[in-house]
Amino acid sequence: MNKHFKIFFPGIFFVMAIQTFAQENVLDIIRKVDEMAKTSTSIAKMSMLTYPYSEDNANYREMKVLAYAKGDDNSYMEFITPKSIQGLRILSLEGDQWVYFPSTGRVRKIAAKSKDQTVQGVGGDFTYEDLGGGSMEENYTFKILKSDDKSWTLEGIPTKESSYSKVIITVLKENYQSPKIEFYSAEDGHKKDLIVEEYKTISGRLMPTRMTMLNLIKQSKTIVIMHDAQYDVPIDDKYFNPMRFYK
Repeated sequence: MNKHFKIFFPGIFFVMAIQTFAQENVLDIIRKVDEMAKTSTSIAKMSMLTYPYSEDNANYREMKVLAYAKGDDNSYMEFITPKSIQGLRILSLEGDQWVYFPSTGRVRKIAAKSKDQTVQGVGGDFTYEDLGGGSMEENYTFKILKSDDKSWTLEGIPTKESSYSKVIITVLKENYQSPKIEFYSAEDGHKKDLIVEEYKTISGRLMPTRMTMLNLIKQSKTIVIMHDAQYDVPIDDKYFNPMRFYK
């Protein structure tokens, strides 16, 4: 009797673990993450600080950015300062991207093979792909790696062409915010970490207002600070027109 019990007892916990895990549907989780971040439109004022060496906080370059977004896939960014890149604009539209360079007056469409590059003149640790649009559900197929009382750890595999082989995302159960995303590539392995260091309620929404992209290969970092934002406001369609966004 005791012998049989010792064999059967661990099996109960194994079955219970499977049942609990099954109840945590990964698609429901990631859809909730997308829902928390989703707005019909937004306008944000931000600063971008690029640090050539992540441990050296004294030497950095600061840029002011105005960003518009419409739905999940469409965004427009304009660099206001410094003067050397003033007027540089990036349009992301349903997976395609264009950049306007004020120094030459030319528009360049970004090829898929170039989306792992940083923006010319801007540098830093955010690539064209990082600045592009799309929901988590649209861009990755997820599975649950780990679950505890406070958070889920999810692994995402790209559903379309990407410079990343996978991402590992932490999702808080309390509010479905993502305080950390790890980026991996086939060549470099664990390549970058995006860490949210501050959340604030802006216009009634809990939003990340300070985040750092750590480049583990280059040992550099880029900090983005959101100063102000408006949500669900009218935006001129010209900002999302490849023929007009730079005019």
